Amino acid sequence: ETEGERERERESEGEPDDVPLPGHEQECLPTSHEVTIPAHEKAITAMSFDPKGARMVTGGTDGSVRYFDFHGMSEAKEPFRVLEPVDGHMVQSLSFNATGAIVLVVCSDSHARIYDRDGSSRPIQSTVKGDLYVRDMQHTKGHTQMLTDGMWHPLVPEHWITSSIDGTVRIWDLKATPVGMDQVLPSVHVLKTVDKRNVCTGGAAGRTGGLYPCCCMYSPDAKMIAGGCSDGSVQVFFDKARYMRPDRILRSAHTAAVTSVAFLSRGSDSQLMVTRSLDSTMKIWDCRMLSDAKGPVKSFEDLPCGHEKAGVCTSPDGRYIVAGASPGKGAAAPATVRVYDSLDFALAKSLDFGAKAPLRFCWPKELNQLVVSTSVGEVTMLYSPFSSKKGALHFVGKKAKRASEQQGGFAGQGPIFNMSDPTDIKKFWATGHGNMQSIRRQEARQSQKTLTPIRPGQGDKNAGSSDQMAFAALVLKSGAKQLHLQNTTGQEKDSQKALLAYADKAEKNPVFVDQAYSKTQPTKLLDWSVDESEGDKRMSAKMSGDFCRKCGQKQCRCIDYSVWGSKKRKTS
Repeated sequence: ETEGERERERESEGEPDDVPLPGHEQECLPTSHEVTIPAHEKAITAMSFDPKGARMVTGGTDGSVRYFDFHGMSEAKEPFRVLEPVDGHMVQSLSFNATGAIVLVVCSDSHARIYDRDGSSRPIQSTVKGDLYVRDMQHTKGHTQMLTDGMWHPLVPEHWITSSIDGTVRIWDLKATPVGMDQVLPSVHVLKTVDKRNVCTGGAAGRTGGLYPCCCMYSPDAKMIAGGCSDGSVQVFFDKARYMRPDRILRSAHTAAVTSVAFLSRGSDSQLMVTRSLDSTMKIWDCRMLSDAKGPVKSFEDLPCGHEKAGVCTSPDGRYIVAGASPGKGAAAPATVRVYDSLDFALAKSLDFGAKAPLRFCWPKELNQLVVSTSVGEVTMLYSPFSSKKGALHFVGKKAKRASEQQGGFAGQGPIFNMSDPTDIKKFWATGHGNMQSIRRQEARQSQKTLTPIRPGQGDKNAGSSDQMAFAALVLKSGAKQLHLQNTTGQEKDSQKALLAYADKAEKNPVFVDQAYSKTQPTKLLDWSVDESEGDKRMSAKMSGDFCRKCGQKQCRCIDYSVWGSKKRKTS
């Protein structure tokens, strides 16, 4: 009996796999340890990782998208960016492209949006909405109804696909020529899903019971595009220059809507396809013979599912298949996450999640960690200290940094000093020598309202403020003496009335301006002329003089019809 067989026996018997056998550390399942991230307040319906496994993006039914950076996280487990792409719309799908530079965000409206990896407030680009009055979806440039899913091309970083309840799966290109006033992207290919009559019931029929794709997925080699439809069928399109009808249709794949599709990749081949449905089943299909006559390779019946976003995923090496089972609120059985072996389809591991229904699954290759999103808004990261790396291992046990008191004093904009004032120079010197806290306390004490303000004459004799106040008082007193005012308090509230009271005195004894012009201009000359434009001058010249107001001529040529008929006509 080999060591690998003994390890498989130990795993099948349910023994803990905390300590793997020597030399088999990389073969153990990353489920021995777990950490929970409280990401959202409601169910998490979308989740994606960048190719290097450094960042995670989650989206839920609350409509928000949250960015997590594992290198900068601590035990607080807080996102570094939170945004809401569309107000009042849930997030259907999230996907990093092949380079990890941009993120595809698909919400429950008719537009797909592209954001950068840092979570910009505005999308880099978005897709156009199709014409609602066009019957054939081939003749419109975008989706006309709500989107259901989306995914980037696994090899080409500029291409991606989206599915919608208008009955189509569309291929988009980031380098396509934008259209419209908003300069949004049109689709480059339209893939139509057909019903039993071999007709694409697109347009408004999607909302009223027509067939539409609930999910879409690229194969790892990008040679196939699979769409799980609302009637339980799975329709597959092969990669080609022009897409028309589905190349393979599994009409009786499931009896309810298909919620997720995944591919098992072993090396460069994608020979097995996994489908998950609301009929509480998960089926595995051979991509080399996709037909209803052949049927599935394996069918798992006892997997209750009650959410339209219930997912399925496979391990990076293609050995394991992960699915969730959530019996429901009234059921006594707890929700579980089940890991199956893809070689013999046996149950390798079952994890109890209690009342938290597992929805979406991710197994990043760079992390080798099983990440599960739940219906209560939490993300559970399962890992093993022997086979996993990065990810949760970066922030588990890492305490959040506390801001020191000295750093707290420099929060915000620093003080501005007047280097010509000796007092500010002293403050600047104290700031540079680490006494910022004492300066802050002194400023706060001086700004309190309980302090009595300094009155004129009571402050320091050398202080500049008291000298300035004394100088202002002298100026007011001198001005009042020249104007023959009784006091400087301005008891008369009406300024016009106060000035008119001194009008006679100002005429008899002018003090300011009138005294300078008393000899040269005893009588005031006022210029009553106004600026007149060239057009107004010409108009006034034309309107001057006598002229007929009827015909506009100085010599009237109007005919008086009242006396014309009274003249006698000449008779021959």
